[in-house]
Amino acid sequence: MAGSKETQRIEESLELQEIDKDIFKSIKLWKFTRGVGAFGGNIIAQAAHAATKTVQIGYHLHSLHCYFISFGDVDLPTGIIYLVDRIRDGKSYATRAVKAIQRSRCIFTLLISFHKPELNQKVLEPKIDLDPITPPEECQPVETRLQNYVNENKASFKPKMLEYLEREIEENRLNAIEHRNTRLKKFDQSSNPDTSESYWFRSRAKIRSDPAYQKLVLAYASDFRFIGTVSKAMGLNLPGGPRASMLASLDHSIDWMLYKMDAESGKDGRGLVIGRIYARDGRLLAVCTQEGVVRVEAEGTKVAPKL
Repeated sequence: MAGSKETQRIEESLELQEIDKDIFKSIKLWKFTRGVGAFGGNIIAQAAHAATKTVQIGYHLHSLHCYFISFGDVDLPTGIIYLVDRIRDGKSYATRAVKAIQRSRCIFTLLISFHKPELNQKVLEPKIDLDPITPPEECQPVETRLQNYVNENKASFKPKMLEYLEREIEENRLNAIEHRNTRLKKFDQSSNPDTSESYWFRSRAKIRSDPAYQKLVLAYASDFRFIGTVSKAMGLNLPGGPRASMLASLDHSIDWMLYKMDAESGKDGRGLVIGRIYARDGRLLAVCTQEGVVRVEAEGTKVAPKL
């Protein structure tokens, strides 16, 4: 674990510098090479981390809701400043509001709740049958699947598309979170769009055993490929078809976990997706919903990346 690049990438992405009481600063911000701002999961996890640092031991994160107002600038020397507002400290629940600030402007807000476990309470913990889902050991990593597709079709790609795909392959290869698509058929961008996507995912490196920290990693990982489910369902970014000019969020353990994402709707430049994260044994670990910007690039125009 110590010193591995994958571990370092995750820990750098989550760690914060405490400036004053309830005021924290990002240490590292990360973005996709094709992205216009900091990766949304990076900001969500850092904001949640800032809030976690202000609650008493024994209170555990159980729910959060966030809005992305503007893009996070990864090149700004001052990083992102997180201001934590202690809304309430109750006997069973604690609530925090977090604002992410850049250039004196709020770019992101988070409302987050923590709960103190209560003894002798009834438990409802249904499981789903994951037997029909191809196990991760039989699924290819996303970068391998995409590389095979490129190798088989390289001659048919235009230079810009080839460059885009090669960047995508390298980005997935360097990603601290490994993803494996549950579909066994060959990668085929021309296939009929599907409203559902399922991925196995896990950290490539060992992470801290602290449950609170593992929830931050889960928050970080939950934003990968999420709103992209809508653009795929709408048939965007297929060869010869309309391009998604913008995909941006609006609101939103080492073992393999299954991330099942379903595109619920897409219209008026927005899309709604619901995701459920399951443990290997079928236990539901988390439910995520996200509304995001899914704009189509009009033919012959370049859409400015703004919210």
